[in-house]
Amino acid sequence: METPRLRLLPLSREMLMQTLGGGDFQVQDFTFTQGWAGEAAIIFPIHLLNLGEEDAVQGSFAVVERASGQSIGLLGTKHAPELGRVEIGYGLTEAGRGQGYATEAVGALLEHLRGWPDVQTVLAETVPDNQPSIRVLEKNGFRLTGRRLDSSDGELMCWAYPLSQLS
Repeated sequence: METPRLRLLPLSREMLMQTLGGGDFQVQDFTFTQGWAGEAAIIFPIHLLNLGEEDAVQGSFAVVERASGQSIGLLGTKHAPELGRVEIGYGLTEAGRGQGYATEAVGALLEHLRGWPDVQTVLAETVPDNQPSIRVLEKNGFRLTGRRLDSSDGELMCWAYPLSQLS
C-alpha cells in the first residue's frame, strides 16, 4: 500500500527472519535499521511459527518513508478478527515521530481493513499519557469507549472506529 509519503510493506517472512538475525538489512530497495520494529519484534518468533506457507503476516506492515527508503516503524492488526472486531497497534522509530506519519499510516490501514468482510469495528488502546498516540487515533476518527486496567501496562484508554462511518 502507498500513501503520499509512505509505503506500507506486508510484514514478510524475510523481514521477520532478518530482524531476528540482528543488524541492518535491505528488502527490495528499502533499508531496515536495527530496532526498526521496536518492542513488537518480541512477537516475531510467534509470527514465524504461525505463518505457515503464507509469505506475510496478514494485516501487518512495515512502514517505510518513500523519500528516503528507510523503515520507520510497524503497524497492523494484533490478532484475527473476532465477533466483527479487530485490534490494531502501531509504533514508529524516534526518527519517524512527530511528522504525521503514524496518522497517515493508520488511515491507510483503516482503508485496507474496509476490505475485510469479517471486520465492522477497529479497536485500539493507548496509555493515558501517550498524547501523540491519542492524537493519531482522534485524527483518524476513533472514539474513546472506556478505560481498563492491564496487569502489565496499567490504565489503558480503549478506542473504537466503526468501518461503516465515512472517513
